[in-house]
Amino acid sequence: MHSIVSLISGRGSNFEAIYKAAQAKSWDVRFTGLIANQPEAKGLALAKSVGIPTAVIDHRAYPSREAFDRALMQQIDAFSADLVVLAGF
Repeated sequence: MHSIVSLISGRGSNFEAIYKAAQAKSWDVRFTGLIANQPEAKGLALAKSVGIPTAVIDHRAYPSREAFDRALMQQIDAFSADLVVLAGF
């Protein structure tokens, strides 16, 4: 089984499509987390509703792209995923 962390920015429609396909087709995957770069991203609610842990790494809170990237990588590592899916990120 592969573990997946998904990154989104907004509605989460790409994440939703991937998640639903994984469920419908019985893919051998487990979603270990969803990360959004905007606290108001609507896709966070979907992930929470199906029990997927979520995190927000707001890019506006960091002084540089490098600082944001470091924080993002730390959160990705914390979710211990085999795969990172950029679902509209």
